[in-house]
Amino acid sequence: MSISGFILAAGEGRRLRPATLTRPKALVPFCGVPLLELAASQLSAIGIKTMAVNVSYQGERVYEAAARLGRQHGWDLRISQEDTLLDTGGGLRQGLRLLPDAEHILVHNVDIVLDYDLRRLVERHLETGALATVLLVPGKGPRTVEVEPGGLVSEFRRGSLGGRYTFAGVHILRREALDWLPDEAAPSIIVAYQNALKAGQRVIGLPVDEDAYWADLGTAEQYIRAHGEIADCALRFHPLMQQAQAEQPRRRAELEARGVQCTGALGLGIGLGVPAGSHLHNVVLWDHTRLPRALLYADGIFVGDDVPPAKVVDEGRLPDPRVFVSLDMDPAETRVIPLQKQGSGRRYCRLTDDVQSWIWCAYNPERRENAGFAAIADFLKRLGIRVPEVHLHLADTCELVSRDLGQHVLVKTDADDTAESLFQVVQQIARLHVLGDQAARLEELPLQRGFTKGLYDWERDYFRENILDRLLGRTDLWGVAAHDYCELRDSLLRQPLVPVHRDLQSANVMIVDGQAYIIDFQGMRLGCAAYDLGALLYDSYQEQVITPELRRRVWRQYCQEVRHLGATPPIDRLLHTAAIQRLLQALGAYGKLWRKDGLDWYRQFILPGFRLLIAACEEAGCFPGLQSMARQAMRLAAEKLGPAATAGQ
Repeated sequence: MSISGFILAAGEGRRLRPATLTRPKALVPFCGVPLLELAASQLSAIGIKTMAVNVSYQGERVYEAAARLGRQHGWDLRISQEDTLLDTGGGLRQGLRLLPDAEHILVHNVDIVLDYDLRRLVERHLETGALATVLLVPGKGPRTVEVEPGGLVSEFRRGSLGGRYTFAGVHILRREALDWLPDEAAPSIIVAYQNALKAGQRVIGLPVDEDAYWADLGTAEQYIRAHGEIADCALRFHPLMQQAQAEQPRRRAELEARGVQCTGALGLGIGLGVPAGSHLHNVVLWDHTRLPRALLYADGIFVGDDVPPAKVVDEGRLPDPRVFVSLDMDPAETRVIPLQKQGSGRRYCRLTDDVQSWIWCAYNPERRENAGFAAIADFLKRLGIRVPEVHLHLADTCELVSRDLGQHVLVKTDADDTAESLFQVVQQIARLHVLGDQAARLEELPLQRGFTKGLYDWERDYFRENILDRLLGRTDLWGVAAHDYCELRDSLLRQPLVPVHRDLQSANVMIVDGQAYIIDFQGMRLGCAAYDLGALLYDSYQEQVITPELRRRVWRQYCQEVRHLGATPPIDRLLHTAAIQRLLQALGAYGKLWRKDGLDWYRQFILPGFRLLIAACEEAGCFPGLQSMARQAMRLAAEKLGPAATAGQ
């Protein structure tokens, strides 16, 4: 009996772009070790020394690496070059010409990392005499495989999550299994297995232990996250992976000793240059990566060499050429359309051709909230909150590509549809407040500085400076409100801290096919849960639409969602209290954006903001000084603004 190995490594790694534009997927490092070496060493650990490796994209580099690894480890690695990609079945069919004596072939996808005793797979295969025996993973991945009692696979391609198991990407087959491949040039091996099953052949499924480490590194998100997951695993059967796992905390400790903050999932190569004061979160640094400045670097893959300082974010900034390659878009045929809404230190454009449309953003990493956007987007998505999913992150040039959600924001929604949208928003924001707290701490999420006495006071002073002083010239008006404000601030500070959006206004909710999506969440921090509801329900942009009755209904819905998730909602008065705090900040922003930044559009929201501030004080029923200040200030503002105050509403 002869068993040889086969490593499927011909793919271009498109889902890992732009990292794989500079290196073939087979040579991408995991915990500092190339994937090809990890897969070959696992096959070698059970005595397989002869292996075929199919290659296509950057095949010469894989050939050179295979020759080097063969000399280093004593492996016989035979390269099957594919001029065009042949898929898994076509690749095996061509590559087996290099293994003429093999009766059985143990196949390992190169982008799969698995800690499992492959002798059990071989023994099961030989005991049953099956045409093929496939490893299955319970409870992870797309779960499209179903197995009958006794282990016979009944279905490989049931809809996502429709089966109990995920195909692990590791399997052993008899040579004649390839006879069941269709005649087409590039078939999948799964098609052969499906054809064989229909003809009564046996394909056996062998589930791995539930605690066995398995990871599919197909996408950038999976690749980065796997570095964090493996750090907590007890590896038993993969010696090289055990060595790599043990080396990672040593490299991390060296960086921390040099003043680098390390959180989340990290993959660290050798020869790194990371300035003291930097913060690494959910990043992979390939060998000899050198970062330019002490900043937050989050949710990215750095592919080695010197990372240049970030370019200026201005109206002339255009996407890096790798963006177009990664999206399969022709730069000459792609329209780059600037978007009106530009955040602080950010430039947004729509990239569109006749087939695709994406939102591209260049950001200034000196602003920490910009650098953490991709990490927070990924965090929210995994909490089940609808956000624009980040499709690409070029962490070295500080560029993001996200799904294009269109242009329909909640502030433009018809009144009849607003209620349903608000109910969707609070359903999601309740998940953030209840489930996000523990998750954010477990992941050490790089949030903004949380709400403290200093931050609440900054929002107060923002209002006093930009409204009472700069707009009205009456800082003395604050005197009657000072005592009430201290009571208000202290009541917010006594509340539990949870992750809050911080700017949950209608302009930051987009509606796509009737579904509400939350955007502009980069300012997320720990604070009082009611602050988000105050921002949403006492919104100057929606003053005429969100009536007091609708406000009460949405608030009750939020409280119900919080209870459903097993937590205790804030008391009703906290909604009004937090709304007052938020409105002071919002009014300060309107005054600053109008008078200092010259954005006249914001002046129309000053009087609505004051009316809502007065309403919140009345509903709270305990802040007469703040209410008196707001009434006096609103009268003066109305005189100052004149009839044009409501223009554009």
